[in-house]
Amino acid sequence: MKQLKLIPDTPKEHGGSLAVSKRKTFKPLQFKKLSHLVLKSNGKISLFKNRGFILKTIRRQEKLSGVKIYGLSVQHDHIHHSILCSDKAQYNKYIRAVTGLLARKFGRGIWRYRPYTKIIEWGRQAQNLKRYIQMNELEVQG
Repeated sequence: MKQLKLIPDTPKEHGGSLAVSKRKTFKPLQFKKLSHLVLKSNGKISLFKNRGFILKTIRRQEKLSGVKIYGLSVQHDHIHHSILCSDKAQYNKYIRAVTGLLARKFGRGIWRYRPYTKIIEWGRQAQNLKRYIQMNELEVQG
């Protein structure tokens, strides 16, 4: 017999779709755990070719918003982050600034999907994410 859960599980991931029904759903953010953040572009321009500008923009916004970035990889059509935020306002400030500045540089409609976030537990999951981002970085550089 299965034990009943009195407290339902909270969702661990959000985003990655433009479906209207997901827009107003709860975005899981925890402020003592890492988040895997993926920004997916429409593929019309190569983000990797503009890597210098993108890295400079992300690092500047990291300092201004107070978000801590543990891992970062710029691919041809998406960007992987491993971030730690101390509150929701800090996350909102960072994501709005980065996506807005990159959209201003590369044109409106650059983003194909909403930012995808997934909560990552410390330990094995964090190590796996770190390796995944490093492998993506090595793969894109050849």
